[in-house]
Amino acid sequence: MKYLKIYEQYLEENPLKEISIGEVPLKSPRETIVEDPEESVHFETETTNFKSTPYNTEGNYIVYFKNSEGQDTTIEIAGAHNPEFIGNKMISAIEVIPDSASDGKTYSVVGYYEEIPNTSGQYELKKILIEEV
Repeated sequence: MKYLKIYEQYLEENPLKEISIGEVPLKSPRETIVEDPEESVHFETETTNFKSTPYNTEGNYIVYFKNSEGQDTTIEIAGAHNPEFIGNKMISAIEVIPDSASDGKTYSVVGYYEEIPNTSGQYELKKILIEEV
């Protein structure tokens, strides 16, 4: 209720004015814009649930997560590209194998890596951010 009162107070302080173009009166744009809820939904999730592919392709993983409908979903990802290094951590976009999503949707993936101690610059994937495209 607190937020509803603030909203009502805002509307009283900033009344919407009608404007006209030629003979046709129009209301202000913020009254006439109707957003399509299907287009405004943005799905994003993080997971640490992934494993190397069974055929031991270097750098490929199967990623497990719940999609926007709550269904168990898998995708296959490959290598990192355009990495950014911050101290002993690396962030990078990861290639998603086309048509590998078990739900048929398209996703983009960002990987979060940490440097493996006592190695010469090798990084291990720790966490994955998945976004529906």
